[in-house]
Amino acid sequence: MIVQCDVLVIGGGAAAGRAAIEAHDQGSSVAVVMKGAFGTSGASAFKIAEIAGYNVADGLVDPADNPDTHFSDIMRAAAGMADPELAKILTEGAIDSLRGLEQMNIPFHQDGDGKYMEVLGCFATKPRMHLIPGHAEPIVHAQKEAISNRQIPVYEWMFLTKFLVDDNRIAGAIGINREGELTIFHTKAIIMGTGGAGQLFSYNINPADITGDGYSIGFKAGAELVNMEFMQAGPGLIYPCKNMFNSWLWALHPKVTNGLGEEFIHKYLPPGMTLEMCMDLRSGHYPFSSYDGSQWIDIAIQSEIKEGRASKHGGVYVDFTDINIDKLLKKKRGEELNRSWNISVNWLIENRKLDLRKTRVEVAILGHAINGGLLIDDKAETRVSGLFAAGETAGGPHGADRLGGNMILTCQVYAKIAGHSAANFAKNNELIPLPHDQIEEETVRYRALRSINGSIKPHHIKKELQEIMWRHVLVIRGEDSLTIALEKLRSLREKCQSQMIVSNNKELMNAIEAENLILVGEIITRAALLRKETRGSHFRVDFPSRNDKEFLYRIASYMQGDNIEHRTLESEKEWVRSYPYEIVHA
Repeated sequence: MIVQCDVLVIGGGAAAGRAAIEAHDQGSSVAVVMKGAFGTSGASAFKIAEIAGYNVADGLVDPADNPDTHFSDIMRAAAGMADPELAKILTEGAIDSLRGLEQMNIPFHQDGDGKYMEVLGCFATKPRMHLIPGHAEPIVHAQKEAISNRQIPVYEWMFLTKFLVDDNRIAGAIGINREGELTIFHTKAIIMGTGGAGQLFSYNINPADITGDGYSIGFKAGAELVNMEFMQAGPGLIYPCKNMFNSWLWALHPKVTNGLGEEFIHKYLPPGMTLEMCMDLRSGHYPFSSYDGSQWIDIAIQSEIKEGRASKHGGVYVDFTDINIDKLLKKKRGEELNRSWNISVNWLIENRKLDLRKTRVEVAILGHAINGGLLIDDKAETRVSGLFAAGETAGGPHGADRLGGNMILTCQVYAKIAGHSAANFAKNNELIPLPHDQIEEETVRYRALRSINGSIKPHHIKKELQEIMWRHVLVIRGEDSLTIALEKLRSLREKCQSQMIVSNNKELMNAIEAENLILVGEIITRAALLRKETRGSHFRVDFPSRNDKEFLYRIASYMQGDNIEHRTLESEKEWVRSYPYEIVHA
């Protein structure tokens, strides 16, 4: 089957949906493709947390807040690793994007006066994080309705595996559906809203279809990946349910023990820091970061699990059953923390049948989101002409750390830009002929995967990969662990080529996903090896200090033949001086 359109949008989440709507409204014929069912495919609709944060510096809670302050927070958290132009565009487009969500009747948590509830998000200096109940699922369903009303064709259960490119210009894409039928999309422009690569890790808070496809396919088509060593990881519930462990929960100072019943975090703390201090710092942001001393909680949990002292289901025990709400209310931001605690408790009761006040839970460190992605410009275009990206698939607006509440905002702001830019590109360019040699090459690849006379199922390859990445690359990094990871990834790639068995169409898709994940895992690991310092979410035990003298640049990865190569993008030192990375505790 051959489908022809002006703009092809890939993905089922908040970024893809917004891009499809914008491209259509700009006059383009649009087709949407996703690996699963519309409304459940992708990370946006995955109910992994009680709320989604959405940063808008409207000044309603703090009149001193504005887009400039929001921008300064981004740049400070980025530690020299964000593109200032892209960050500026993000903050300036936030209020307009909020108006767009209001028009779609997206619900937000409100206070007693009917105003938006706005809280202090991760790494922020002002309370601007609006709260959407049910994570980003309401956005996805509103966009689904809007796409249906526009009669935009949607191809569900379709896995695109290769972009067709001629002379660095997009010609189309090729993929298969779950029956194994080949489909070719002949298009002028492609927008990727395919999410990240959370399934790289054995512990993660991503749905099963987030397998780095956009990174891998875009990379092989000629786009660059930037900032891939910087990623969000953090504590998450793994038993009796799976859920994000929101930062404010640490303010309650829960009891944390390993599988032997021992309290252990204090053993990892540097001199002068108490457990209570560390937990209070950790309550300020969900993701792991090396910048303020809170990192020792994550390091302690990860170390205990890796060293064999895990709880029954592979984490550590966290106990809230003896919390003192009166003590919480006396803390700084006590009322806000109490409201957040109540949101968490009630949501978990209603959606997970879990009452934190009565049940001890198990927690591990989970992979979450990549702060980098495909390098884009101010039009959301990659280095491949006609190839655009938005949301977690795109890199540039974020840096070493990312503000909580900025990702779904990025999906909306940059997806609108991508949709507008792709539609303009389609207006000004004609379709180019399909490169039939590339189509034949990809069909030969499918046949080759099916013909390997091996014994290892693709999902076993994936599990082995996840263990490698979780154990050697997530949170605690060093030259030894990263080198081991690279060696194991190379061995795993050889297994894919010689020992895998593909018996049906589902396993064919799983095999291609495994190959995509291995490639992305290698890119992340190589970038982490090159950055011989500690900066934000990138923590090197062998280089525990930040080194602006030698590493004040971003690492961009690109494909040269069959090899992964790297180049550096110098950070603008004036921005780094203007927004210094504030170290609270050395």
